[in-house]
Amino acid sequence: MKHLFIFLLGLSSGVLFSQEMEEKIQEKNSSKFNFRVTAGINIGGLSPIPLPNNIRKIKSFDPTFAPSIGGEVLYSLHKKWRIGINLKFDHKGMKVSDEVVYFHTLIQQGTGAEASTFEGAFSGTNYTESRNLYLGAPFFVEFTPKKNWHYRLGGYAAYLVEGKFEGTVSDGYIRNGGSLGEKVEITSASFDFSEKLRKFDLGIYAGARKNINKNFSIDASLQWGLISTFPSSFSGISFPMYNVFGQIGAGYQF
Repeated sequence: MKHLFIFLLGLSSGVLFSQEMEEKIQEKNSSKFNFRVTAGINIGGLSPIPLPNNIRKIKSFDPTFAPSIGGEVLYSLHKKWRIGINLKFDHKGMKVSDEVVYFHTLIQQGTGAEASTFEGAFSGTNYTESRNLYLGAPFFVEFTPKKNWHYRLGGYAAYLVEGKFEGTVSDGYIRNGGSLGEKVEITSASFDFSEKLRKFDLGIYAGARKNINKNFSIDASLQWGLISTFPSSFSGISFPMYNVFGQIGAGYQF
């Protein structure tokens, strides 16, 4: 009986040791790659940094519905450190109305053969609508100080798939040719700079996410553009404008 007890004890110890070794081998050989699908909403706009003095008042602002969807790859460097890239489609849009003084722009009044084009300093109400679709790729280092919290810092690159930047000016006047030019009263005129948008964007990316369970997490991030959305040769707007957008969303890890 004593020998049987020793035999069973040894057998059980051997099984437990074998299972432990198998788990360690599986953990060691498991892929360091993780894959996530992400979805979110962008909130922000195209903006000069800082706001110039000739934009006197923001009368209204609408961030519009700007969804984002993508696929993310993460690679583990260490228990607490990973690197990643998220290839995604980003809508970035806004509608804004502001009161401006000597705002340099290029506008068209009227249509067809009777249309008149003016470039100069406009004072009055400016309304702009922007809606751009980017194929973007945030790339980052992710730090995990605690089990369910992850912090990210890196950059992003994006290609403009489809762009829209247009609007109207009204209830004011334009100094044609510059601040000392001929004064032309403007009841309503339009502009469309969609074709002038730069095709590439580059900037800073920062974010955080929290695990809800093994697979699901919630995300928050910021993309801050470092390149003006219009080239320096474009004279329709006299100051650079940058994409500045926050995003809230969620992800599912396979």
